[in-house]
Amino acid sequence: MDAINFLLTPFVACLILLLINVYFGIHVIKREIIFIDISMAQIAALGGAVAMVIFQSAHPEASYEHAEHNTFSYLFSFGFITLAAVLFAFLKNKKNTVPLEALIGIAYAVATTGTVIILDKGAGGDVHVHNMLIGSILWTSWHDITRLSVVVLLVGIFHYIFRKKFFRLSDNYLSSEKSLNNQLFWDFMFYLSFGLVIIEAINMAGILTVFALLILPASFSALISAGWQSRILTGWAVGLIVIILGLFLSFKMDVPSSPVFIVLLAIFLLVGFVVKRFILKPGKK
Repeated sequence: MDAINFLLTPFVACLILLLINVYFGIHVIKREIIFIDISMAQIAALGGAVAMVIFQSAHPEASYEHAEHNTFSYLFSFGFITLAAVLFAFLKNKKNTVPLEALIGIAYAVATTGTVIILDKGAGGDVHVHNMLIGSILWTSWHDITRLSVVVLLVGIFHYIFRKKFFRLSDNYLSSEKSLNNQLFWDFMFYLSFGLVIIEAINMAGILTVFALLILPASFSALISAGWQSRILTGWAVGLIVIILGLFLSFKMDVPSSPVFIVLLAIFLLVGFVVKRFILKPGKK
């Protein structure tokens, strides 16, 4: 019973992340911008790092936790995410000889380097880097879950209302023809809403956990499902199994949950490849 009570909050947090991340993951895979998640997450972390150093310089008596988690830090992360959303939307709609995925990777590398350099000058920088990567999902509070729930609910409602526009944009993302009017605007809104979720998600679960829940369940669903609805349901089902098993193993082995999630999801993805190759082969009865 104690174990169940302890794991209840991280389970709810992971479940909320799964619900929204599988949806965004399918968009990301269709657009073939696989590393957009860690790039946006690192850009948000860079904004938080800048804010933390500025805050500590102005308030040297403040604790590390206060410097890392405050409104000032959130506003900086939001500002950096907004600039990234403008940049990625603009670059897609320009005829560049460099693929967008390469530019996303460059943005990630620059943001990571900038974060390391900035945190090297601030107190508690090593702790911040650790939290940024793997988070502390096992120690999630109900207050954190409430914040995440509000953001996910608002973003989810927004995407549901305009789902046809976002589906059409991602389904035709690699086409040279415009799939809808004001494509630049809707592309920006996609990245911005995605970034809002990322800001809350990395503060709670870390970059690795968010990336795993975004890409791996969606990749598995892409192997065995075709339509949007079937992919979402498949991704949710696989993710739910991994969350339950991963939290249990993490608790029993006393290890961070992020690596456990990633290993289990990778195993599921490998099984998916095998099923696709040998069981669901075209023409096989």
